[in-house]
Amino acid sequence: MSLRFVTLSGVPIEITALRWPFHQSTSGSDWFVLHGRVDLLDPASPEKLHAEVAVAMTQTMKEALGSLEPQTVEGMVVNAIRKTIDNGQLAFLKSGKLQPVHVTSRYYSFLLKKVQFPSQPEQDVRELIKRRVFWLGQNEPVDVAPQYDCEYVNLSHEKMLALARQLAAQGMILLDGESARPSDELRKEEPGIRAAMQKGVEAGKAAIKVSA
Repeated sequence: MSLRFVTLSGVPIEITALRWPFHQSTSGSDWFVLHGRVDLLDPASPEKLHAEVAVAMTQTMKEALGSLEPQTVEGMVVNAIRKTIDNGQLAFLKSGKLQPVHVTSRYYSFLLKKVQFPSQPEQDVRELIKRRVFWLGQNEPVDVAPQYDCEYVNLSHEKMLALARQLAAQGMILLDGESARPSDELRKEEPGIRAAMQKGVEAGKAAIKVSA
């Protein structure tokens, strides 16, 4: 499965390495850790910016999920990375600097006993779909409602498809079933899409400078 995504803040990424399995933290704390790498997807940039991450899972979350195997927690890990980027807490750099990503109970409903990320306004989800199609659908059609995206915005697969159909009706995407390519109208929005990406990237760099 290709781990290419776009964040709600507009940053296109590829998670190129998740070094399974989770292992006990060597610091002696109550955490399990998974190392990985996140690349910034921008074909126009000569710089190979990336972020080396240490994804940390609490003992409480491990017990709630029942397993730390990829088939159980990969989606949660991917979306926790995306949320960390959204929060301006992950910097894309030329060189490696290990940065933390925390998977906590904020992303889990103990009442429903399932992974549950915060719900997002429909307008924000439409923007996410547009940016996903722009960044990832240039060479071949891209799925507009992948499972991990549905979990990320806390919407059903059917609702995501309905929002994609709205975009298709507006001429923003070329939808075929559950996959889409960018339309000429969407390509006209490239300056704004790139500006959103740059804003998200700069927010992370600023946070690292402040905390250093």
